[in-house]
Amino acid sequence: MTAEEQKRHHHHKHRRRGWTLTKVILVVLGVLILAGGAFAAKVYMDVNQTAKTVYKPKGKTQNKRKVSEKVELNKKTPFSILLLGTDTGELGRTEKGRTDTMMLATVNPTTKETNMLSIARDSRVPIVGYDQTAKVNAAYAYGGIPMAVNTVQAFLNVPVDYYVLVNMKGLEQLVDAVGGVTVENDLDFTYEGHHFEKGTVSLDGPTALKFSRMRYDDPRGDFGRQLRQQAIVQAVLKKATSLNMVTNYNQILQVLANNMQTNITLKDVLNIQQNYGDAMNFKTLQLKGTGQMIDGQSFQVMNPTEVSKMSTLLRKQLDLK
Repeated sequence: MTAEEQKRHHHHKHRRRGWTLTKVILVVLGVLILAGGAFAAKVYMDVNQTAKTVYKPKGKTQNKRKVSEKVELNKKTPFSILLLGTDTGELGRTEKGRTDTMMLATVNPTTKETNMLSIARDSRVPIVGYDQTAKVNAAYAYGGIPMAVNTVQAFLNVPVDYYVLVNMKGLEQLVDAVGGVTVENDLDFTYEGHHFEKGTVSLDGPTALKFSRMRYDDPRGDFGRQLRQQAIVQAVLKKATSLNMVTNYNQILQVLANNMQTNITLKDVLNIQQNYGDAMNFKTLQLKGTGQMIDGQSFQVMNPTEVSKMSTLLRKQLDLK
């Protein structure tokens, strides 16, 4: 490797610690950054093809931003991403299912923070375009990405600029692709025949999926599950950036192509990596409601005052009035 290549390689290695939001995006970045020389061109072509495969616009969604608030990643505009997780099998099939994992992240390079709000799957909200009040996780099942985006926007009064839809089965495959992960477990429990001891636990794909799904034996219910899901996401992020992924990048790209859908382009990803490195400080948020049985269904009924406070916090993070 020449001195110039070493310099570029060192520069890329430094930049790989920049901002990333989801395990999926970061693995793509890791593949790009760790590849070098002529091999990088081949990797870039493969990654670019995967990016085109997984790309799908939001569709007809309500524009919650003014013209003056337009997101320009090259100018470091604060932005938001809605992360949706579904369990319906490979994406692209006719069934949509419900998005039992919903997280909204707001990213601000000036405050150097990324707020990540977990939205309770049973939150009782008006489903925009369906004219009914139901569980927020039903919006995607009723109307796909447009209805899910519009419902979250109306619920929190914030714009959703980007989305990432991931089949949670892909989480299992991705964990295996990076060679497993290690997380801290704060609850001793057994789920689907596997015992998870309290403390540091090592997980492969199948056990990571089980770890992220359990909620009924957790005294915190769905909120405890949200914390475990976030722990898995962060562990995959850490593992993806610490390993040389060049040797098995094709396996990772195949997992992404089969299990991911997003309106984020490869150009967007590269802009985010370059311009939002200081926003890598994550702040975990949860919006808790009161459990209630309504018409035979269990809901989390939100306090309007608490929702308003959360909305104000997120809008401030996005530099919106």
